Amino acid sequence: MKNHKMLFRKAEGQLTVFMALVFFLVVSLLMAQYRSAVFYVRRADAERAAGLSAESFLAGYSRPLRDYYQILAVDGGFGQDTFQEEMLEEQLWYVFEKNVKAGFGAGNSADTEMEEPVFTLLIDGDWDFFLREIQLNRMDAAVSDGIAYIMEQWKEKNDRAAGDLSRKRAEAEARVEAESASADANEAAGQEGNNEQAEDAGQPDSNREPVTDPRDFVAEIWNQGILAAACPEDFAVSEKQCPMTDVSFPEAGQKIQRFIDFKDDASIQDLFGGWDGILEPEAGLRETVSDGAVQLYIMEVFDHAAAAESRVGHDRVLDYEVEYILAGNESDSENLKTVLWKLLAFRCVMNLSHILMSGEKGLQAGQTAALLSTALLIPQFTEVVAFLLKCAWAFAESLSDCRTLLKGGKVPLMKDDTTWYLTWEQMLHLDSQMLDGDSGTEGIDYQGYLQIFLLLMKRDTKYRRMTHLMEKNIRLLPEYSGFRMDNCIYGVQVVFDCDFGQGGMQRVQTALSY
Repeated sequence: MKNHKMLFRKAEGQLTVFMALVFFLVVSLLMAQYRSAVFYVRRADAERAAGLSAESFLAGYSRPLRDYYQILAVDGGFGQDTFQEEMLEEQLWYVFEKNVKAGFGAGNSADTEMEEPVFTLLIDGDWDFFLREIQLNRMDAAVSDGIAYIMEQWKEKNDRAAGDLSRKRAEAEARVEAESASADANEAAGQEGNNEQAEDAGQPDSNREPVTDPRDFVAEIWNQGILAAACPEDFAVSEKQCPMTDVSFPEAGQKIQRFIDFKDDASIQDLFGGWDGILEPEAGLRETVSDGAVQLYIMEVFDHAAAAESRVGHDRVLDYEVEYILAGNESDSENLKTVLWKLLAFRCVMNLSHILMSGEKGLQAGQTAALLSTALLIPQFTEVVAFLLKCAWAFAESLSDCRTLLKGGKVPLMKDDTTWYLTWEQMLHLDSQMLDGDSGTEGIDYQGYLQIFLLLMKRDTKYRRMTHLMEKNIRLLPEYSGFRMDNCIYGVQVVFDCDFGQGGMQRVQTALSY
């Protein structure tokens, strides 16, 4: 009988192979989790580096623009007049690369690249970002109803004044024609008698005091120029000048000056016609509601002619900055002339409205008009002369209003008998000292009238001229000699690629603005 040896596979060997398989499976899972963790950590590092790059970029805002005008924006020209795109890109890439290599497990092995960034300019075809900075933390002034009312009053009173003069002129001409026709129908003897009576009536009494025509002095003082006529005698007009031909957003200025003859009704009619568009309101006054914060901002960061002391702590190319925004001329004196003309026109229409509604003032002017028209042998034009005298009175009162405002006083929009300054007796003996006005404690001050004019001017023109002053004032600093508002950056969008090796390519995108 043969012996057979039985071979048995031990259980321990099976367990070893099974445990090895389990071990490799667990290790693979752990390695996969590790690789996944590394992937997400590196991605997080790349995203953090991209965010830090954008934040670091925007943290380099222009200090003068922030300190002077409370606007955050990066100077893309680094104080020069050209946009330094390569330097800006290098700045973004450098910060990203340094932060990536400082991240977990990256070291110097990470290879970084950057696509061409997209810069959001502070002023790029519109004023959205510019206005966002200005309106920040400022409440919009609810002024639409008030401004609409003022404009309605202005239009109504200006048109009514021009229409009254035209009507009175037409009535006077009709009376002249009627009298001429009646005279032709009369007999020759009666004609001669009437003429003799008219001549006797027209001859002034030798004992009568000569009639004073106040229009002569008003014309005399006006011919000295609006600065001499509308400024107080001790008012020192700034002589600063600054050309605005090299600014980012050029805007033409406005000069207003015209001859006025208060003895010629055609000249006064042309004057009222020219005042129709002097305030330059844009279509749709409701749009000015959102512009209320801009008015507050302008009065905070810019100076004007009637400021008791300068509120601006930095050097400026012009002293009358608000006047420049309204007029846009290169010299303080020209800007002040234009603003005073607007103010004079505004006040003259409002003052004339008060005279026309006042029976007592109308009677006083009418009596003088009767004497003047009789002395000039034109009794049929008494109503026209009376209206021209009222215009001269309103004009003189307006000159007094301008002087009061420039001295820091106040003038109400619509005057009454208690706030009226020049009496008719003063008009008949007028001199320059009588026009100096008073303290003016009731109504609106010079700054308030400037705000009205700012709200009624074209918004684009206003914003452009604001940037002119910002540029020019910042350029007074040596390191910002070429500063331009059109180079200022409000936000950035950029894409980074980062290769960590072994298939660890990461692409991250970031976008940030103020």
